Amino acid sequence: MSPPNPDTSAAAPPSAPPPAALDVTTSMRNALKLGGSLMVTYGIAMTVRLMLPRVLGPEAFGQFNWASEGFTAVFFVLAGLGLEVYIRKEVALRPHHASEFFGGTLLLQVLLAIGLLGAMQGLMHLEGKPAHLKLLVLLLGVYQLFFRCNGTLAAVLHAREKVDGLSVANIATKCVWGGGQLLVLALGLPLPWLGVPILASELVRAVVLYRLARRHTGLELRVDGRGTRSALTGALPFFLNEAALAANGPMGVFLLGFLTNTTEVGWYGAGWNLAGMTLMAAPVLTWVMIPLLSRASAHSPQELDRLTRRTLEAVLAFSIPLTLAMGLGADVWIGVVYGEAFAPAAAVLRLQAPILTLTYVAMVCASVLTVTGKGWWVTRTSVVSMVLNSTLNLTLARPFLAWFGPVGGACASALALFTCEAVTVTLLVSAVGRRAFDRQSLTRLGKTLAVCAVVTGAHLSLSGLGPVRLAVGAALYLFLVFATGAVRLDELQGLLRVVRRRGAPVQASAA
Repeated sequence: MSPPNPDTSAAAPPSAPPPAALDVTTSMRNALKLGGSLMVTYGIAMTVRLMLPRVLGPEAFGQFNWASEGFTAVFFVLAGLGLEVYIRKEVALRPHHASEFFGGTLLLQVLLAIGLLGAMQGLMHLEGKPAHLKLLVLLLGVYQLFFRCNGTLAAVLHAREKVDGLSVANIATKCVWGGGQLLVLALGLPLPWLGVPILASELVRAVVLYRLARRHTGLELRVDGRGTRSALTGALPFFLNEAALAANGPMGVFLLGFLTNTTEVGWYGAGWNLAGMTLMAAPVLTWVMIPLLSRASAHSPQELDRLTRRTLEAVLAFSIPLTLAMGLGADVWIGVVYGEAFAPAAAVLRLQAPILTLTYVAMVCASVLTVTGKGWWVTRTSVVSMVLNSTLNLTLARPFLAWFGPVGGACASALALFTCEAVTVTLLVSAVGRRAFDRQSLTRLGKTLAVCAVVTGAHLSLSGLGPVRLAVGAALYLFLVFATGAVRLDELQGLLRVVRRRGAPVQASAA
């Protein structure tokens, strides 16, 4: 039996899509707007994230990271309901649909949050967790509720391509978040105080996003039982997919804290903070790709093929050199940013670095499958990854800690996540099929990987140069990718010309 199709828009005829070239240009402009605000907010976030480990130390940072990135994140994935992906797919074609389910799903999220907060406090009591950690988890749990609700509001604005105010809101609220945390660190306040500015920033963002959604999209706050049921049914595969994806990151941190100790969580989190810097474009990719691919799919299969292949090609060209630099220079980056106390985290970072390229590829493939009515395939893949990741963490964390000593548990979690991401990408690319790559993209990928091998060899042979070899490797990489044609300078210039033309239609190149 074929899996049910999560596409609930079949009953309503979609509006005629705009010309493909113009739509691509609009989405690119929106990506630049969102990307500009993201760069500012990401800069603030990374400044704080990179300071926290150095100021708090491995143990206290491990407690904070376990509470924020593991425990509350795993529990509150249930409150997301899968709405963000559903909204970007459906509201892009049916703008009025958002008002039909927003009030009902918001009420359901609040009720879920109350139950989840009670369950979390009960579990921490049974585990004998200290009072300050319980208070921190409570603050971060309420933050998670507002974070999920704000994700719904932002998705409505993304789907309707009303992102100007959203970009400003992102910057303003991140300033509240970052400034508040820096103040807590400067004053030396107890650990739970770090949760206060995190929660305050989402409260401010909720007010701003709701006003923007009402103004620009006509969003209404009402409870519509029929509309709510329709949205929840359509979002079910995305909800299950989100719940499964919780095992690929937060679940590893969650289990690591219970199976080993919070110092291991601190080393793992320190490595991931640096590795995550290469995922800075991931939110923009998610926000823009699904509405764009939905319209491309409605326009023609050929347009969808072209966008898929060129997007994967661009994603690989962007992410592979960042991953390579992160892995080869792990000891340098850890030492410079965190100091000697976190030196063991370099081994973790080397295992985490390849995950990032795999994550970008998985995101694009999952978006393509979603807009082509294969959301359940993505869900099944995520469930496989969830089971595998949990099994590997439960199996390897304590033995690795015993065999390899300090940082062994963190390395086990990183290895588990890498294995799961590799399996996920293999399954998703297989599902997308020939649409994913053509001869051009495969040829360029092969050239890029060959360049990576040469640069890695040069890096190892120049060990006597110390950190200077990273600059040598970067120069060698740039020379080789342009010399071999793995990256084409004229195509980069063409991309910039398209952006500068803004609304002017452009001819679509052949797939």
